[in-house]
Amino acid sequence: MKLASTINRYLKIAGVKLVRIEPTKHPYTNIFDPESRDPDGMTAEAKKLMNLLSYTKGSSHTYNGALYESGYHTIVIDGKRFQGQRDPAQRLESVPFDFQGASVLDLGSNQGGMLFAVADKIRSGVGVDFDYKMVNVANRITRSKNLDNLNFYVFDLEKENLQVLRNLLSSRTVDIIFLLAVCMWISNWKQVIDFAASVSNNLLFESNGTADQQANQEHYLATKYQHVIKVRDTSPDNPADPRKLFLCENLPH
Repeated sequence: MKLASTINRYLKIAGVKLVRIEPTKHPYTNIFDPESRDPDGMTAEAKKLMNLLSYTKGSSHTYNGALYESGYHTIVIDGKRFQGQRDPAQRLESVPFDFQGASVLDLGSNQGGMLFAVADKIRSGVGVDFDYKMVNVANRITRSKNLDNLNFYVFDLEKENLQVLRNLLSSRTVDIIFLLAVCMWISNWKQVIDFAASVSNNLLFESNGTADQQANQEHYLATKYQHVIKVRDTSPDNPADPRKLFLCENLPH
């Protein structure tokens, strides 16, 4: 504080005026009026959920979800499909894993779309994300869809003790973990993979980042899992996107 005061005093003497620049805020407004009549039969509840999904577009996540009607994840509400930047159903196509009756932990769950895509099959699902806006909306959608088997929590994978996550689970282990396009954003990505391997024998992993970053991620997976099966070389949402999808497996003890 003393150094800052000294600098400010000298700048004032020099005639330099400091201007505080406030962070920009997403100019959120409701895109739908829940009380209005809709010619396409869109319900008031669907309009509220779409308004909340619009609200998430002003999150701190770096992605292009603002260009899509439902933000990051494609979602079905009241039988209507709203396009997102990424389609969870497409991401799960060709994944050689049986989700029927499984328990799932999604590390970096965003709006919850990946768990919503398997909610009708799995026994339980827990999603965590550092962005409270995403978690708020995911929980609101969960309640709207009466999905009693899903729960979402605010949790920062980079800043918090990963062992705390064990307390969010109903059992010591889960059947599979999702870690999708997360690792380039966090410095402790190896520790997150270590944690995933300690909690589940199965990991659905999507690499992201530069070619070198993705190669490093793939190499590290091979040190933690007995089988690393490449499911896809590119993103189904954008064939030009070099992200790779892997199913990683360890044999049960």
